[in-house]
Amino acid sequence: MNSRLKSIILALAVPVAFLFANPQPLMVVPAKRVIALDFEKESDVSKKWMSFRKETTFKVEDGYLHVIPPVVANAGIESESKWGDSDFARAGLIGLPKDYVCKFRLNCIKPTDTRLREKGLIYFDLGHRVIRTTFSRKGTTLLLENHLMGRDAEVSSKVLQEAPGLTLKYDKWYDVMAEVKGDEVVIQIGDKVLYGRDSLIAGDRYDTFNFDANGAGFLIDDLEVRRAGGFQASWAAKRVSLGK
Repeated sequence: MNSRLKSIILALAVPVAFLFANPQPLMVVPAKRVIALDFEKESDVSKKWMSFRKETTFKVEDGYLHVIPPVVANAGIESESKWGDSDFARAGLIGLPKDYVCKFRLNCIKPTDTRLREKGLIYFDLGHRVIRTTFSRKGTTLLLENHLMGRDAEVSSKVLQEAPGLTLKYDKWYDVMAEVKGDEVVIQIGDKVLYGRDSLIAGDRYDTFNFDANGAGFLIDDLEVRRAGGFQASWAAKRVSLGK
């Protein structure tokens, strides 16, 4: 979407409306806006809201945030650092409220290396190693990770839902929305919905949302985070329809 049209929509947006809201929130009513970034300028990537780890780099280009793994950034350059030849890229949102709605568009860049294409793993983490959505070449899993389960726990993760047929294709844009409130979490990827409910979700969680991927990097656009308001009137019935 060009910058002029984005500016017009930003100016006209009502306080509780999500920009380019597709998909729509299913569980909660979005409340006060925390972050809204369309990546039309470099200054959109602020240390106040975003962090990059494991020598991940980035650039803002053509209206997108391009997240770049070290192996791509260091192409043709000798590197003796720990992550210098890593194909893992991590970008994170920081300083988020405990309960929130996060909406964004994602496009994973197709690696030229066949090995990397077969390996391809993508993660969304609501809190570092807390509530994780794992996309592999074979399917998707929504699970609780070790920082919620307890680092010394005999079992380090707990599966909430599996979607064997849900995979992300390279070089394709996906609309994603994540909602977390109390002991429930909803992840939407296009028209697909993942849902989980567990008492552990209501516990302490890191104030982050992480985008992690192996491969050649990824693009992010139209990113917005809002505090989670109350549950939608339709949520009780919707929860039943999700089989929970």
